[in-house]
Amino acid sequence: MDQANTRQTAPRGPKEDLARIARNGDLVMYVTLVAAFAACIALGLVYDDLALGLPYACAVLVIGSGFYFMGRGTVWGWAGLVSCNVAAVTLHMQLSRGLTELHFGVFVLLGLMLVYRDWRPIVLGATLFAVQHIALDRMMALHFGVYCTAEANFPRILLHAAYVIVQTSIEVYLAIGLRSSSIEASELAGLVRHVNRRSAICLDVSSVAVNSALACSLKDSLTRVQHAMAEVSQAADAVKQSSAEIASGTLDLSQRTERQAISLQQTAASIEQINGGVRETADTTSQTGTLAVSASTAASSGSEAMNRVVETMSSIDESSTRINDITSVIDSIAFQTNLLALNAAVEAARAGEAGRSFAVVAGEVRSLAQRSASAAREIKQLLAESMSRVKMGNALVGKAGGVMTGIVVQTSRVSQLIGQMMNSAERQSAGIGRVSDAVSQLDSVTQQNAALVEESAAAASSLAAQADRLHRVVQQFSLTDDDVPVRMARRGRAR
Repeated sequence: MDQANTRQTAPRGPKEDLARIARNGDLVMYVTLVAAFAACIALGLVYDDLALGLPYACAVLVIGSGFYFMGRGTVWGWAGLVSCNVAAVTLHMQLSRGLTELHFGVFVLLGLMLVYRDWRPIVLGATLFAVQHIALDRMMALHFGVYCTAEANFPRILLHAAYVIVQTSIEVYLAIGLRSSSIEASELAGLVRHVNRRSAICLDVSSVAVNSALACSLKDSLTRVQHAMAEVSQAADAVKQSSAEIASGTLDLSQRTERQAISLQQTAASIEQINGGVRETADTTSQTGTLAVSASTAASSGSEAMNRVVETMSSIDESSTRINDITSVIDSIAFQTNLLALNAAVEAARAGEAGRSFAVVAGEVRSLAQRSASAAREIKQLLAESMSRVKMGNALVGKAGGVMTGIVVQTSRVSQLIGQMMNSAERQSAGIGRVSDAVSQLDSVTQQNAALVEESAAAASSLAAQADRLHRVVQQFSLTDDDVPVRMARRGRAR
C-alpha cells in the first residue's frame, strides 16, 4: 500500500514525459506501418503484383513489429519504425509504377513524424527519402527495373527534394518548438503534480528541477508563495498564541472586574451605611451640643446662685459676729447687774428691816441677772456653734463655688469641643457623601468596564477562532517536501 502511494505521489519529470511522447510516436508510426502494409496489399491487387508486394510488405511489417515491441520508446525503436515506414512508402511507389500521387505519402509521413516532437526522426526520414529518390531515379536511368517516378527525371527529383527540404526545415523548427513546449508543459505539469497533493498543497519545490523560462518563473512564484505562507504560518501561530493569551488574560480580567464590581457594590452599600451613621452621629452631636449649651447655662446660673449663697453666708457670719458682740454686752450688763444686786443685797442687809423689801428686789434682780447671764452664755455658746458652722458652710460654699466655676469652665470647654465635633461630623458627612458619589460613579464605570471586558473577551475568543481557522487553512499547505527521501530512494533503486 505504501509503495502504491509512493508510485502515485512520485512526480513525473520531462524525461518521463518525453519517453511517453516517444512511445506514443512509436505507436503512431506502428499504426501507420500497419496501414502502409494494407496499402501494399491493395496496390499489389490493383497492379497485379501481389507476389512482389506481399513478401516485401510482410517483411517490412515483421521488422517494424520487432522494433516496436522490443524497442518502443528507445532511439533505435523510433529509428527502425521510421526506416520501415520509409521502406513501405518506397514499396508503394514500386508497386504503383512510380505513380506521382503516391509521392504525397512522403509528405504525409514526414508530417506524421511531428508526433515525436523531435527533429531527429524528421531529419532521418527526410534523409532516407532523399537517398531513396536519388538512388531509385539513378537506378531507373540505368534501367534496373525499379520505380520512383514514371520515368527517370533527375531535375524533378531535385524539385521534390527542394520541397522535402522546405517541409523538413519547417517541421524541424516546429519539432524543436513542440519539444520545448513539451518540456515546458512537462515541467509545469511536474510542478503542478508536486504542488497538488492529496494530503496538503506542497509549496516546497526546491527538489523539482526545471529549465524552461515559464517553469522557472512558476517555481520562483511558488517559492515566494512558500516564503509568504511560511510567514503567514508563523504569524498565524503567533496570532493564535497571542489571542489565546489575550483571551486568557481578558477572561481573568473579566473575572477580576466582576469581583471588583461586586466589592465596589458592597463598598458603596457600606459607605452608604457609614454615611447614614455619620448623619445620625452628627444629629446626635447637635443634640448633645444643645444639651451642653443648656448645661453650661445652668452651670453658670448655679455658679451665680452659689456666689449669692457665699455672699449670704458672709452676711450671716457678720450678723453672727454682731450678735456675739451684743451677747457679750448683755453678759457684761448681767454681770454688772449681778454685782449691783449683790451690793444692793449687802446694803439691804445692813439696813435691816428697812431694807428687807429692797433686799427682795435685789434678790430678784440678782436672779434675773444670773438668768440673763446664763441665757447670754447659752446664746453665746449657740452663736459660737453657729459661727463655727457658718464658717464651715462658708468654706464649703466657697469650695462649691470653685467647683461650680470649674464645672462652668469644663462645661464651656465641652460645649466648644462638641461644637468642633459637630463641625467635624458635618465635614465628615459631606466628605463621605462625596466619597459615596465617587464610589457610585466608580461602580458605574466598573460595570461599564466589565461589559467592555466581556466584549473584549468575546472579541479575543473570536480572534482565537479566526486564528485557529487561519492556522487550519495554512496547514493545507505543506512548506516542506516530505517525499524527497522517498523519491531519492526510488531513483536509487531505479539506477
